[in-house]
Amino acid sequence: MSKLARMYFPTEDIKISLVMQREDILKQIEEKSQDVVPRKVLDVYGKVLMPPAPEDRPYTFASIVLSSDGKIAFPDDPQGPLIAGKNLLDKEGGLADFWVLNMLRAYADATIIGARTLQAEPKGTSHVFCKELAEARLKEMGKKTDCPWNVIVSFDGTDIPLDHMVFHSDEIEVRIGTSPQGAEYLRQRMTGPYLIFGPYKSIEEVEVNQIQQRMAAAPQAVPIFATGEGNVPDSKILLYILRRLGIEKLCVESPSYMFHLLTNQAMDEMFINYSMVFVGGNITMGSYMSFSVNDHPHADILMLGYHRSNFIFTRQKICYGLKA
Repeated sequence: MSKLARMYFPTEDIKISLVMQREDILKQIEEKSQDVVPRKVLDVYGKVLMPPAPEDRPYTFASIVLSSDGKIAFPDDPQGPLIAGKNLLDKEGGLADFWVLNMLRAYADATIIGARTLQAEPKGTSHVFCKELAEARLKEMGKKTDCPWNVIVSFDGTDIPLDHMVFHSDEIEVRIGTSPQGAEYLRQRMTGPYLIFGPYKSIEEVEVNQIQQRMAAAPQAVPIFATGEGNVPDSKILLYILRRLGIEKLCVESPSYMFHLLTNQAMDEMFINYSMVFVGGNITMGSYMSFSVNDHPHADILMLGYHRSNFIFTRQKICYGLKA
């Protein structure tokens, strides 16, 4: 029996009311998709299907909640879930937002977590809290485990809290993606078993069979994938490794990594929810990076919904290559 925390999400409390859908795009996705949609998803959100993954990386989708003014955290308490949880006009809307994250984790084979997220949420784990969806993963959705891989990403490893509870769970498979410098830093500080792969400077250097064999021989060890050069990892190589290891759907929960993938045209969809609270400050996605006025990504809204009058829910398909 799983020891991971589970929750019951009452359908009638979290049901999202539909405003519009892009039926043409969704029909194209449905024609290619092999997904099974659990009853809970149909009852709360509607039909959610995703296309097959590309050959060189997983299909990527982000889960994030923003305030009315586009912030991802309160400056005096940077835990991301508080943007939804502190919406005092609609507590059940906050629960609905958390359920959407659980829905995307249920579809995912792995999740991307930022090291700073672990710092801000010392008890946070990226598993499926919804009991019905955790069961659906195994019984209906063809997943091998009821919990996706937790992939922690860091530039140089120094910001990863190695005493975090995620490293001490028997049920959560943890992987780390970092730079060569980060792998060396972790080599000197990891207290449990680990395996270092790389460093890889190109996709051609990756020997997937060797990675699989070493991981199979040491299932309790934390794989550390070192890519890029110096203290700058290469996300293209990391995504390639994950894809070759069987990860077809990747849920990105790190706001900085979301923006990074946007800049590399490797983010496919974003499930962005809006909590009608005002936060201020400068903690937002892309705070220290930006696109130009003549070259920036766009989005088609595939789904628009709401909960009462205090939360907006969107599913957005990212479009690249449009220039003025």
